[in-house]
Amino acid sequence: MGVLKIENRLGTENYNHQGCLMKIIKYNRVDDILVEFQDGYKGVVHTQYKCFVRGNVKNPYYPMVLGVGMLGSKYPSKINDKETKEYQAWKGVIYRCFDKKTKGKQLTYQNADCCSEWLCFENFYEWLHGQENFDNWNDNRWNIDKDILIKGNKFYSPETCCLVPCNVNSLFINKSNYRGDLPIGVKRSGNSFLARCSNPITGKREYLGSYSTPYYAFLAYKKYKENLIKQVARIEYDKGNISKQCYEAMMRYEVEITD
Repeated sequence: MGVLKIENRLGTENYNHQGCLMKIIKYNRVDDILVEFQDGYKGVVHTQYKCFVRGNVKNPYYPMVLGVGMLGSKYPSKINDKETKEYQAWKGVIYRCFDKKTKGKQLTYQNADCCSEWLCFENFYEWLHGQENFDNWNDNRWNIDKDILIKGNKFYSPETCCLVPCNVNSLFINKSNYRGDLPIGVKRSGNSFLARCSNPITGKREYLGSYSTPYYAFLAYKKYKENLIKQVARIEYDKGNISKQCYEAMMRYEVEITD
C-alpha cells in the first residue's frame, strides 16, 4: 500500500505561488523529493512533499529581480547572508538596465539594455569567472564596463563588456550632466576657459592651463587624457588587472569634443 502511494505521487503536478507548473520526478519519502519545473529551464529543486502540495517551492528560474532577472540554481547569490561579489556585479547591471531610479542617476544608464543571456545570473557568473583578470579581483570595488571596448555602447553583453578596477572605469565617466554646454574637461573662469583632468595615478585633479576659447582648452584636455588613459592601461595590464582586449581598446581610445 505504501509503495503504491509513493508511485502515485511520482509525476504529480502542481502550481507554486509564483504560478509556475512543477512536477515530482523523484520521491524517496515525504521529506525527500525532487521537483522539476515545467518550463524551458527545467530547474530541479530538492524539497518536502508538504511544500510541494502547498505551492511553497520557489522556481530558481523565475524572474524575481525587477521582474526580469533569474538567479538560476548553479551558484549562490549569498554566502553567510552576505551577497557575493558576482551577484552584486550582476545585480548592478540589471538595475542599470531596468530600474527607473537607477537609470535616472546617470545619463549613460538611460538607454542601457542587457542581452537575454545575462538575465540569468548563472550565465553572467560563468562569463565573469572566464575573464582572464578575474583572479585579481580581490574586493567589490571593480566594475562591469560597457564603454571601453566599444565607445558609446549601451548594451551589456559578453561581447561588449569587460571587468575592470574602479579606477579604470572612472576614467571614462564624463559627467556631462554637470558641465553644461562646455566641452568635456573645460570650465569657464571669467573670460577664460580652464582645462582640467582628474588623474587616478596621482589622486588629484590636474590643472592643464587657461585658454581663450573652449576649443583650445579641450585640445589640451584631449592630449592629456589620451596619454593618461594609455599610462593607466600599461600600469593595470602589467598588474594583470585588465584583459588584453581591454588594454588594446584603451591604447587606441580617442577623446572627442562631443563626449
